[in-house]
Amino acid sequence: MNSPRHTLQREVVLQEIFRIQGHATADMIYDRIHASYPSISRATVYRNLKILVGQGKVIRINVPDGADYFEAKKQDHYHIKCNCCGRIFDASLPYMPRLLEMEQAADKDFELFTCKILFEGHCPDCKENHSKLTK
Repeated sequence: MNSPRHTLQREVVLQEIFRIQGHATADMIYDRIHASYPSISRATVYRNLKILVGQGKVIRINVPDGADYFEAKKQDHYHIKCNCCGRIFDASLPYMPRLLEMEQAADKDFELFTCKILFEGHCPDCKENHSKLTK
C-alpha cells in the first residue's frame, strides 16, 4: 500500500504538535491551528493525526473515559494522567522495553505488538491544592 502523500495540512498539524512540546487532545490541536488557518477543518486535523500516528511521527495516548492525547514521537516512555485536572504528564519512571517480550513469552497464543501503560494519580498542583482544602 502506498503511503499517503505529504500535504501542507499534515505539515501544519505536525508542526503544531512540535510547538506544543507536550500532550494535547485533537480538539486542542485543532483550536490552535484554526486560529492561524481558519480554512483547516476539524476533520482534516483528525484525519492527519491518524496518518501521522500510522507513520510513527506522532504517538496517541489512549485515555480511558476521556479524549486521547497526542505528542511528537520521542524515546519510549510512560504517561501519568492526573485524575483531578485531567492533564497528561510524562512519567519519570524507567521504561521497560523487555516488558513486551515477557508478556509475549507468558502468552504464546497472541502475537503482541505493543504495550501501553497509563498511570493515574494527582499531579503536584492538584495534590497541593487538595492538601490546602483538607487542612
